Amino acid sequence: MKQTETKVPSILAIDASLTSSGIAITTFSKEIISLHTIKTSAENHIEQRILFVYKTLLKIIEEHNIKLLLIENNYTGGSKEVNWVIGIIYLLAAEKRIPIKSYAPASIKKAVTGNGRANKKEIKLAIQKIYGELKTNEHVRDALGLVHCYCIKKSEVKTE
Repeated sequence: MKQTETKVPSILAIDASLTSSGIAITTFSKEIISLHTIKTSAENHIEQRILFVYKTLLKIIEEHNIKLLLIENNYTGGSKEVNWVIGIIYLLAAEKRIPIKSYAPASIKKAVTGNGRANKKEIKLAIQKIYGELKTNEHVRDALGLVHCYCIKKSEVKTE
């Protein structure tokens, strides 16, 4: 989707990947501002791919009034490439003084579907129920799942 500057406080949710990172920018009330994917080619040197992801995320942060970054925690492993992208996200958060919230994959799935072991098809259907019919990929849906999880967790804290 085309980027436009955002003045309202926004959330940037990132399904981190060096090949294809899903990006969802929303308001704090889950209204979608922008959805897209940051793609890099394995034909390029790793340094160039990392720099491209960094510059693209920096541009997104600078064009939108990002007040919160959301990521899936990857503490149980994952590829080194995903960890590099997560490092980029933490670096940008520190540079721009933006807080980060991270959630376990099972927590995200449970918030979105009610089942912490949901498969991709179940997640797709649940995201469609939450956000409507979207022409997007699983990476962007995963980023939207992060936003939904954040909103669920935030409301749970308020009601306790």
